[in-house]
Amino acid sequence: MKKIKLLSRIVSMMLSVSVFVSAVAGYGTRTVYADTRREGDIVYLDSEITDVSDDTVNEWAMEAGLIEEPVDSESICTKMDLIRVLWFRNCRPEYKADALTTKINDVSKEDIYAALWAYKKGISALDAQKNFKPDTQLTHGDVLQTLWFVNGKPVVSNEITGFVDLDTSSTYYLAVLWAADQKLLIKDEKANFDGNAACRMIDALRYVYYLYHVRSTFPITKAQFIEACEGVTVQAREGNYHYGDSDATPPTTDGFISCDRLVAKALWDLGYTDQTPGGFANGHEDMFPYLLDHGFVQSFDIADVGYGSIVCTSSGQYGHTFVLVSWDQETDTVIRYDEGSEARIHAVQPLQEGWNGGDFRCVFNIPDE
Repeated sequence: MKKIKLLSRIVSMMLSVSVFVSAVAGYGTRTVYADTRREGDIVYLDSEITDVSDDTVNEWAMEAGLIEEPVDSESICTKMDLIRVLWFRNCRPEYKADALTTKINDVSKEDIYAALWAYKKGISALDAQKNFKPDTQLTHGDVLQTLWFVNGKPVVSNEITGFVDLDTSSTYYLAVLWAADQKLLIKDEKANFDGNAACRMIDALRYVYYLYHVRSTFPITKAQFIEACEGVTVQAREGNYHYGDSDATPPTTDGFISCDRLVAKALWDLGYTDQTPGGFANGHEDMFPYLLDHGFVQSFDIADVGYGSIVCTSSGQYGHTFVLVSWDQETDTVIRYDEGSEARIHAVQPLQEGWNGGDFRCVFNIPDE
């Protein structure tokens, strides 16, 4: 996956305490509003953030399907509040088999799959009595740590120093370093960070907004993605590839391809080379976080399916995926790139078929150009 890595250097600020991030000399910083932030900018936030209003955050979260109604500006974020939002963002996986074998005593029926997802992913644990403790109020440190867990607990390569109240022995210490590296650090005007302070729900959503919504210019266009998919299908057809799970790096170069590996290889060819061997080994379970973490826009509304969409359906153990060129809903004719069977692999693409391959689950789109 292509990641634009621009090293930034935080120079002395007119604050009572300066913050320094070691990096390559020559990159300065500027303070900007969040809606116009670019890669390399440093944005200082605090618990009374005004760069992005509560209304903006609420509107975005509702449009993204993360919440059903605006959150109260004074309500404190609970464990279940945050897990539910992150579960929605990860396309609401349902571990039905685990629901029969893993007992969670204190979670409602409506939230059981979200709690199971967090437990299975190592995001949140159960206590000895199998309690999830959904009503636990979270601190800023708790919220950052949870986001850090969801993102795979990445190690920060930049040295980040100069904090006043950040306890290096705290459970959230590494998460805060990651947040600083991601330019999400919650700070007040005195450059202090209080990880033990209660986190309002609107501020937790704001973290999510900054992490997943505010991005630099998207590195590829829909036309480039469609062209890359075309190229992959030609490689597979002319190379006599077979349907199966590729374990190679780059994906499909071992002669095996599938519907999700089509997307993985097309993205690889466009520079997205930070994939695990084989691309998306576990289908949607690997694909969804990857696409979200790299800025693709997820929607649960079938009306958002269009040119260049990565369409995900519920067919099979790992789900089915195809890349849409066009869809005539009156005739139910779909023109698409799809490597979901041996016959499709050896056919000239794009294919013209009816809508098949399971019920609509969600769609991922490249942001509007």
